[in-house]
Amino acid sequence: MTFSVAYLSQGKLYLKAPNASVREVESQFGREIQERTLRMKQNKSWKDRGLRSMMMPPGMLDQLDQQPESTVNVAIASLCPFDDKLLYALETPDMGGIFAFDSAQDREDRLFHNAEFRISHLDYAPKHQLIACATTYRTGVANIATMPIDGSRPRDITEGDSLDLAPRWVPGAGKALVFQSAGLARNSEGFVCDRSPFVIEKLDFVQQDVTTIAEDPKSDLLSPQMGADGRLYYIRRPFQSARKPFNLMQMLKDILLIPVRLGNAIFQWLSFFSWKYTGKPLMSTGTGQKVESKTIKAWGEWITPDMMRDRRFGEPDAPALVPRTWQLVRQATQGIPEVLAEGVLGYDLAEDGTIIYTNGSAIYAIAPDGQKTRLLVSNLIESVTIL
Repeated sequence: MTFSVAYLSQGKLYLKAPNASVREVESQFGREIQERTLRMKQNKSWKDRGLRSMMMPPGMLDQLDQQPESTVNVAIASLCPFDDKLLYALETPDMGGIFAFDSAQDREDRLFHNAEFRISHLDYAPKHQLIACATTYRTGVANIATMPIDGSRPRDITEGDSLDLAPRWVPGAGKALVFQSAGLARNSEGFVCDRSPFVIEKLDFVQQDVTTIAEDPKSDLLSPQMGADGRLYYIRRPFQSARKPFNLMQMLKDILLIPVRLGNAIFQWLSFFSWKYTGKPLMSTGTGQKVESKTIKAWGEWITPDMMRDRRFGEPDAPALVPRTWQLVRQATQGIPEVLAEGVLGYDLAEDGTIIYTNGSAIYAIAPDGQKTRLLVSNLIESVTIL
């Protein structure tokens, strides 16, 4: 490997330089939020012990006191190179922001943060001195936005009742972006109930228009990037509507499972009560160790290794976490899509045409001549970026 890569796994950031071991980068801002929240929970937990003693048996109360403290979830949602630094979007339950990390000085700088919307899918254009990103609101709408590198507020440049995500700057002359977009469907109460398949749009700042450059009514087209030669790259996966057809057997199964689900709902309510007032889980594994989540969210879908157990393929020590139908595609202008790899969860494109991609368990590189090599193996890789 002659270049450095960064990747995300369960909201954590890892760097891999040539001839070096993998290094985890922890956000100082995120750590401070976790420590501050933990202190607040500890300071008020003794005040709530009297209330908890009236609602829980003594044995359960003693068990709660022995559980480890839980921490607020802080996750790095996306990243991109920025000169000799690294930009990443940080998410917590109450806010989101953009930060710059200088690996040489091991320093983190905060560019912007707010509690109104979440920021994701960062891409920086040096020649425009602009960060492109997606801003997601509580209404379910996501817009494409741009932000100057000086850290002023992101400005939405798309609008409408849609999901506009994954903007990437188009190389070469001019000023343009490609991104994925899907229209939203809402019910009578105004809640999002479904969406259309993702298509790929191109936003031209000079012409001031948006055009659709790739679409498939049966597929989602995700994470578009334009190569220096003008060819379009994206991930193609089968589209699945949220509206499921009527299934009698499934309905009967749901009826039989009502007692189990009701009991689980009561337990989860008690567990939430425990976490809310003590910051501790209702049950533990008995080891005192934090239980790692074994799920990842990829392009709006929750994926667990167990879900793919029967459909895994690839190398024995690095099986794909997504099916073969998640394909990395290259397409020339008005050309036939060419499948480059299967079981692709995320990818990135270098200036010389080198492609790196992940199947969730490993990271691979495809050289311009088509030669494929494996760079590293890890667990639950969400995305990968060339530095």
